[in-house]
Amino acid sequence: MSVLVVIRGNSGSGKSTVARAVQQRFARATCLVVPQDTVRRDMLREHDVAGAANIALIEHIANYGLGRGLVVIVEGILDADRYGDMLERLTRSTRYALHYGFDLTFEETARRHAARPQAAAFTPEQMAGWYHGWQPLRFVEEVRFTADWGRDVIVERIHRDILAVADSPKR
Repeated sequence: MSVLVVIRGNSGSGKSTVARAVQQRFARATCLVVPQDTVRRDMLREHDVAGAANIALIEHIANYGLGRGLVVIVEGILDADRYGDMLERLTRSTRYALHYGFDLTFEETARRHAARPQAAAFTPEQMAGWYHGWQPLRFVEEVRFTADWGRDVIVERIHRDILAVADSPKR
């Protein structure tokens, strides 16, 4: 059964780690993770700007997975102004959509970043330029993860929510 999961938050908040951990709870080839950074930086080598090609490509990849009946996790900073319309279209195109966001202070994201393998790739000063605080989406209420939520608790919550909608009666 197709389920869209959107995990948003600032750089270093834990989105990618959580998305991969949730994916590991599903059988192979049943859960597709669509990382914004991979599509934008690695596949297209583009900057995160309004109207950039990665936005349409993320939507296309996610729709492909949803069309195949997969659990699709779209994760990234996913700035509400630049990605909001695309996320709204994805949400409206599927029966089941779950939205989560990390709502952390800059100090907390910088602390988490220091423990990541990518810590040498960019500095907290660079991260400060990307930090935008909490940016709610206008079309849906997101489950907000604050600093007091541990990684394992977050992974369990998302996994449980996916199973709950997958087991719910058809609408």
